[in-house]
Amino acid sequence: MAPPSLLDVPGLNGWTAQWDQLVDSSPLPTPFLRSWWLTGAGGPGRHFLLVVDGARLLGGLPLEQRHPLLSVRMMGDGSLCPDHLDLLATPGHEATVIGLVRDWLCRPGQRLLDLNGIRAESRLIDALPGRVRRQPIAVAPYAPLPGSPEAYRATLPAQFRKNLRVAAKRLAAEGVAHQKIRGRAVLQRLGILRELHQSQWGSRSNFLPVFDRFAAGFVAGCTADEVVVHELGHDDLVVATVTAFEVAGRVSLYQSARLTDRRWRDATNVLLAAIIDDACARGFQEVDFLRGDEPYKGRFTRDHREMLRLVAGQGMAGRLGGVSQAATFQARQTAVQCVRFGRSTVARWKT
Repeated sequence: MAPPSLLDVPGLNGWTAQWDQLVDSSPLPTPFLRSWWLTGAGGPGRHFLLVVDGARLLGGLPLEQRHPLLSVRMMGDGSLCPDHLDLLATPGHEATVIGLVRDWLCRPGQRLLDLNGIRAESRLIDALPGRVRRQPIAVAPYAPLPGSPEAYRATLPAQFRKNLRVAAKRLAAEGVAHQKIRGRAVLQRLGILRELHQSQWGSRSNFLPVFDRFAAGFVAGCTADEVVVHELGHDDLVVATVTAFEVAGRVSLYQSARLTDRRWRDATNVLLAAIIDDACARGFQEVDFLRGDEPYKGRFTRDHREMLRLVAGQGMAGRLGGVSQAATFQARQTAVQCVRFGRSTVARWKT
């Protein structure tokens, strides 16, 4: 029998079902590796590296190759900020998958590998050529979910629980309630997300320029019934909206937006609490707030995972590009830390 081999293809085609099974069995199943997300939201220059043994898919890696210097990135990387990305491999066949992917990445030529949003314990590190620069880029807060909403609420700080109760009663008196939208109605509700996001963030938004790619990936998930739009509102008024993925027993909270009028203060927190209540009641194992250390996430959980940027180069130009990218990234991180320190210092002076 022929040994396992690697296919480099622009689409999954007949491998879709097996690919999604690999996502389900991965150490941290993520919606950003689902076939429907990659097909809808992935950018140009797609490479699905598939390790196959006859008709069986053993593993794979979704990449995009761009110019200049044949820059190689994870599929869908950029302003969509995919999280928890990893090399997929059937248990027991990890070494075979890593070896064949490494052979493809190390083939002759000049290329820079700049891979973002990688799971901290990823096996992908072993498949990259030469020296791999491992840089922390963000944390993703998450909360394990117990068997009931009451049990989860009991884990929250007492004052925050009280604030949620008060805010929920006030908003209920305004006539707004939690509703879930699935299936074909999702596309219409994404228009509301766009309008609220534009109103809230305007030109500061990094999400709006890639909204159409997001919508293509998200709507594609409707067929699998793995996406949902949560809203807080009444009649034709939507006060707050949150898009979420439901994959392999995990709820991942993605983009949100809200009305900024003070009348609707705390609406997002009330909506998030309702989403988590719903997830507990339906038997989900975890809620993932995805990347970002925004203060509101810390009110819902203290647990978080680290995500990485992996930089490596093949060939002299690729290795030099890797050094340059790593230095630029470190300079930006230092600048961000200085700005945050300055803001916190000013805030202390004002108190």
